[in-house]
Amino acid sequence: MERLWRGASALALWGAWAGGAMILLAAVVVTVEVISRKLLAFAFSGSDEIAAYLFAVGTSWSLAHVLVTRGHVRIDVLYGALGPRMRAAFDLVAIAGLAILVLAIVDRAGEIFLDNLSGGNRSNTPLRIPLAWPQAPWFAGFVLFLAVTGLAFLRSLLALLRGDVGTVAATIGVPSQDEEVKGELGSLGIGTGSGAGR
Repeated sequence: MERLWRGASALALWGAWAGGAMILLAAVVVTVEVISRKLLAFAFSGSDEIAAYLFAVGTSWSLAHVLVTRGHVRIDVLYGALGPRMRAAFDLVAIAGLAILVLAIVDRAGEIFLDNLSGGNRSNTPLRIPLAWPQAPWFAGFVLFLAVTGLAFLRSLLALLRGDVGTVAATIGVPSQDEEVKGELGSLGIGTGSGAGR
């Protein structure tokens, strides 16, 4: 199970990097189009369409990494007042609810993709892009998110059955303030040891 989780985490990280690159590319496409329109009086049609596809695909590919790093927003009004076992139980309910939601998204996204693929539908724009082209990686990103969500649920359920609430918390729990501070400092390259401020 741990090897599977490490593999899923690595794949999710790759997805986040690819997703981030697509979102950055979308920004570049729009920026170049705006600058060329203002300075060169030349506009190329379709930049907004291409940027929208890149944004949609980039977002879907980034969701799994947000789950692995426990970055999704959770309302935790009572969460901190509960004991570790109750928190773990609530975490399991939360990930099950998320899995059901993602399953519904995958079902609908797959239906849209397959309809456009079989129908040969194209965008109603001057580019006339076959809709299945951007929808295939968009759908794949949601499938990855569902797979990682299912794996997180299974890993957490098995850990809870063993009484290992630490693994549940590390997999699907709400990060503590200390964890969030350490994560932010780590992302900035600032150590959190006793000599960090020197």
